[in-house]
Amino acid sequence: MREFRKRSLVKAICWRALATFSTMAIVYIFTGKAALSLGVGAVEVFVKMFLYYGHERIWNLIAWGKLKHPLAHLDVNRELEPEHMEELRKRLEELGYL
Repeated sequence: MREFRKRSLVKAICWRALATFSTMAIVYIFTGKAALSLGVGAVEVFVKMFLYYGHERIWNLIAWGKLKHPLAHLDVNRELEPEHMEELRKRLEELGYL
């Protein structure tokens, strides 16, 4: 299953907030310097956010470990209507996919 880029970006931001806070706490515990902790956190948050986003996008391209959906090769250009989803579900059941 593919992810939208927006989802990857939101995941990256959430993770970076948690990870940056923990990095700042570790720097403060080891040095006792709040200014140094904030400085490291300020640099680290941007560098690692971009690294994480790229990491997620690359892994999204790798098929290893993903289950292939029988309709994955079809390009869908809009969200399916509920009645169409039900129709597809019934047909997939008939074909033995569900």
